[in-house]
Amino acid sequence: MSSDSDAPAASRWQRFRDRCARWWRRIHPGERALAGAELAGLLALAFVAAALGTKIRLGLSAFFDPVLGAICGLLLAIVISLGVRLVLMLLKGVPRWLGGKGVIYLLTLAGVLTLIDFPPPVALMFAAVIILIQAILGGALAGLLGSRWREAAPRRRLWLALLVTLALAANVLIVTRLARDGSDEHLSDPAGESLHQRAERLSVAPLAAPDPSKAGPFEVLTLTYGSGTDRRRAEFGSGADLITESVDGTPFVKDNEGWRIDFRHRYWGFDFESLPRNGRVFHPEGEGPFPLVLIVHGNHNMQEFSDPGYAYLGELLASRGFIFVSVDENFLNGSWIGGLDTENDARGWMLLQHLALWRAWAADPQSPFHGKVDMSRIALIGHSRGGEAAAIAGSFNRLDHYPDDATVDFDFDFDIRAIIAIAPSDGQYEPADQPTPLTDVDYLTLQGGHDADVSVFVGARQFRRVAFTGGAYHFKAYLYAYRANHGQFNTEWGRYDSSWPSGFFLNVEPLLDADEQRRIGMVAISAFLEASLHGETDYLPFFRNPEAAAAWLPEDIYLSRFQDSTFRPLADYEEDIDVTTASLEGTTIEGDGLAVWREEDLALRKRGTKDNQVAFVGWRRGESAPPSYSLLLPEGSGMDLTADSLLVLSLADADEKPPDEDEDEEGDDQEDSESEEDESEDEPREALDFTIELVSTDGHAAALPLSRFGGLPKPLYSRFLKLPEGQEKKLYGSRWEPTLKLFELPLADFAAENPAFEPSRLSRIRLVFDRGEDGVVIVDDVGFAEPPRI
Repeated sequence: MSSDSDAPAASRWQRFRDRCARWWRRIHPGERALAGAELAGLLALAFVAAALGTKIRLGLSAFFDPVLGAICGLLLAIVISLGVRLVLMLLKGVPRWLGGKGVIYLLTLAGVLTLIDFPPPVALMFAAVIILIQAILGGALAGLLGSRWREAAPRRRLWLALLVTLALAANVLIVTRLARDGSDEHLSDPAGESLHQRAERLSVAPLAAPDPSKAGPFEVLTLTYGSGTDRRRAEFGSGADLITESVDGTPFVKDNEGWRIDFRHRYWGFDFESLPRNGRVFHPEGEGPFPLVLIVHGNHNMQEFSDPGYAYLGELLASRGFIFVSVDENFLNGSWIGGLDTENDARGWMLLQHLALWRAWAADPQSPFHGKVDMSRIALIGHSRGGEAAAIAGSFNRLDHYPDDATVDFDFDFDIRAIIAIAPSDGQYEPADQPTPLTDVDYLTLQGGHDADVSVFVGARQFRRVAFTGGAYHFKAYLYAYRANHGQFNTEWGRYDSSWPSGFFLNVEPLLDADEQRRIGMVAISAFLEASLHGETDYLPFFRNPEAAAAWLPEDIYLSRFQDSTFRPLADYEEDIDVTTASLEGTTIEGDGLAVWREEDLALRKRGTKDNQVAFVGWRRGESAPPSYSLLLPEGSGMDLTADSLLVLSLADADEKPPDEDEDEEGDDQEDSESEEDESEDEPREALDFTIELVSTDGHAAALPLSRFGGLPKPLYSRFLKLPEGQEKKLYGSRWEPTLKLFELPLADFAAENPAFEPSRLSRIRLVFDRGEDGVVIVDDVGFAEPPRI
């Protein structure tokens, strides 16, 4: 019975195979064309492998390095192809066609791309496209030029010519697509409002201070210091103005061994026992004493030196009365052979070793800097891994021992007042397996919304971990610039946040011009240092509200968060898992008619969190009383509020749709819900708005719309790649990352709205969702602060 029923199926299968065989015989291009396809695939593989091999730097010369690198790339491709062929031979049951040369070339090219940090799916896709197109081109050309096909029918010759044309067009399309900058269609619309117009609409007063990005009154002098024996950098070798002693960094680079480390040592001419203290100094001409500012770069190709990339900051800050040093730590960076493991503590420790030099020079009558350095006013700046290193240095500075090995003594105790982190990493090193703490320092972190290197805002974690414990005034802030990337803060790194060839896939169309982005850095860093080290507190309102600096900043969307030592938290959501309790003892939280009410750790764009507990509050507007979210202060809260006090809170649009009222508790099928979510993401909508109502103990209330104080920005979407969205999501995660924005609401404004309301008798804060569309808002750090200290 079974065999009878299988017979027709077998017959159909045989007829299908016969038809395929006849079709193949008709179109078979011949052995010459197949050989042409194989040759074209091989040439494509060889070209790409040789080109990628030029990234290998052996440190010989500008001529021999790329030549030998190309040879190394070809040898690497040969080794990988032999390995691929061996694996395919050993695998039993593999279809015969999988052992073909084309497949081997494809897998070999994918392997080469993977070795230079292409994600495997992208490497395989790119290799398949390249090999297939070149094989079609080579095969069609060989067939078209072969004697057999010259005698073929005109129709077949036409088809071959068409294939050649299509393959050439595909190559041109690939090159032009990779060469173009990308697209900015995803950019969030700032409601057609410029930064200046926004400042005018909100009546934000411009800062009563000069533009901090403009040069100051001092003439700038420069010099370099170094080991005097540096074989790669003449300015730190024979050309160094000051000679410094090297230091033993071996405790901080443990577990770094092998041939790669030996190659590094031979390249540089020194090992971890003799790390040089090299620096570029920009200093004002004058008697001083001047505050001292050190900056350190992050990870980059160690043979493409990073420390010259901050000269623009050095020229600016030295002219404004700061001694500025760009520290060389290129010898701790990665290379074509790979990077170091667990080296970020070494980066921070090296900064402190540089400070030890300056302490000695400031006290040495023979030093050109004797009496000119104010060692009581020190700031550290870092970029990328250097940003994390600056925080590590600030933490190590207060310790007597190395946290990971107490047999290593510390004796630093410098007066580090300020730390600045530009697009920093976080958690690459954790002292004693704990997040890096910072106490009683001023702190600033900058982040770009189109940073394709450090694409998640982990600097917000360190911002959270800065604690103020003493009586002295301190402040911390972050500034998020929507169209800034990672590299343009360093003139040596530039527009592409990864090197070629992966840089070709980056979407750079949305980016600010390099000069514009560096102007953001100049304004923010200079203003911060003026406030922290020079005591020019007129600059503080800029960090509370960037619109106050509209005349200085390039056109972009900015989000800022600020907190100082006058802040008294009412609810920071870190205390427990009860959504009805708050940070201030006795404070309770109530929700009325809410569609969403939960607390959770704020997520990063891809994997992990910001270590920041927040509240998600969502609402649907209906015909009944509007939903609300309330914080009830306890009697005798001790807040000592006056009309001059500020109600502060940090908010963000959650980019989340509240569930429908009649939605089933279990929800619909997951794929359907995801589809609806994707559709809703593309639906245009207005910025969220709601009412802030304050109620006093005697029942008097005053209410104002949030939009009066700036309004809630729409989610800021990013596109990092020119690849399809599916590939981008795999590599970068969500197109949006929740970034909180500070709102400061003067209690005097509420008292003016209702003179019967007395701020000193405040008992309830209500967020009333009675305006605009349904939505979900993220809430954090509700509390009170005092006005700017100007």
